[in-house]
Amino acid sequence: MSRATKTLVMVCVGACALAALPACAQNFGAAKEKVLLQRKLPALVRLPGSSIKVAVTGGESDGALPYDFQALLETELLKDDPDLREDNNPNAIINCRITEYSGPAETTTTAPGVSLTKGAPATQQLHRWTGLLTVAFQAKTPDGRTLITDNVTSKYDEQFDSSGISTSHGVKGSLSGTWGKLKGQKNDENTPPNSSEIRSRLILDTVQQIAEHIVNTNETIEVFLAKQDGALDEGDKDAVAGLWERALETFETAQANPKPEEDAYRLYDIGVAFEALAYQAEDEKATTKYLDQAAINYGKAIDAKPAEKYFVQPQKRIDTAIAHYKQLELQNEAAKRAKEAELAAANAPPSGASPSGKGLTNAQVITMVKSGIDDGTIIQAIHGADAVNFDVTPDGEHTLTSSGVSARVITVMKSQAAKRAAADKAVHKGLTNAQIITMVKAGLDDDAVVQAIHGADATDFDLSPDGQKQLTTSGVSTRVLGAMKARALRRPAASARPVAEK
Repeated sequence: MSRATKTLVMVCVGACALAALPACAQNFGAAKEKVLLQRKLPALVRLPGSSIKVAVTGGESDGALPYDFQALLETELLKDDPDLREDNNPNAIINCRITEYSGPAETTTTAPGVSLTKGAPATQQLHRWTGLLTVAFQAKTPDGRTLITDNVTSKYDEQFDSSGISTSHGVKGSLSGTWGKLKGQKNDENTPPNSSEIRSRLILDTVQQIAEHIVNTNETIEVFLAKQDGALDEGDKDAVAGLWERALETFETAQANPKPEEDAYRLYDIGVAFEALAYQAEDEKATTKYLDQAAINYGKAIDAKPAEKYFVQPQKRIDTAIAHYKQLELQNEAAKRAKEAELAAANAPPSGASPSGKGLTNAQVITMVKSGIDDGTIIQAIHGADAVNFDVTPDGEHTLTSSGVSARVITVMKSQAAKRAAADKAVHKGLTNAQIITMVKAGLDDDAVVQAIHGADATDFDLSPDGQKQLTTSGVSTRVLGAMKARALRRPAASARPVAEK
């Protein structure tokens, strides 16, 4: 038998021995059991419409990076939400800035060799590949209102021996990669990526993180299952078959290992089962309950064996999922309150008959904005309200602006507030010079003021030379003054309240 053949046989024997470890202990084994989960995450924000525009800057060290990133992010967002479309006049703008990019780099070092045969080289060359991509992003409306902002990062750091087997996870991981390669498998543990593949991984990972913030996502993830002859392996079979409730029952009723570091793997499998059930649940409350249980059991597994690297990523993954579903709960609650506010405004008594404290308020408008309701719908609610009680003083306007209410909505609120003030102050009179001046100083444009003049049931304008002089010096435009004169010459309709016209 040749020396090379002997080496291969010894490696096979070692790998097979490692693969048999689950017979005496709980772990992931060399031939890892994997299962696919369909991970569903709700977005962290509700976009105000169906059109978007993506812009990417930075990344000067790789001239094509911004273009590639933008193309992939647009594709990912449109894939996850088929109702979205890319538009130059969008409802939401997504600005991304590449703040840090370290392109794929390889470093070579020498380390003691690991071999099962005599006479093998005492050292071996190790090749370490690294890469980093950090992106700051912000989603906002065209008028500048921020919807969400965050930073996302993707890192790659793996080491391979000269035969292409990953050594990043110790001797067991190295032999696991060897075992997979001997079986003809191609995976991350026995196939080192090239620089282009690492670059693509960094881009795809950060793109997926951003997409999870902005749209509902549904991705397939690969999850390891712990192994042990007996109950764990029986539960694994149910899990692979998609029978997660049976698998969970098997894992939970299996006898706990007296050694905490061994029982950690059973607790981990329980966490996997709860996570799978969470993604399958149709009810959001059930999903949250299962995610909480998954987090508890993943946490127990890490506490029992902190050194197990395969416990870390699931804990991060489940924490992210919990954050998304809690945000969905908050969004639903805000939308419910906004709907109640709209109904309350619609059912309010007419402004002339209602107390001054009744009507649509600043707080209700802010609630609608924070619920993701678009400006058009909010303006429609304001116009449709039988009464309003807006605070459009400088302090009130500052609160509205800092809470994300757009300038367009605030202008409509001022217009409705001015009409309310006119109604309160002149039940038996018509629209007056003072009310026109109030509207102008409140920032209403000429179109809104002229519309209010034309829509008034009656007027009581003072268009004497002194009255006109006061209007002009108070900032009333020639156009508005002309509309006042034209309206004053028109007699009130028979159904209008009798008032004196100047």
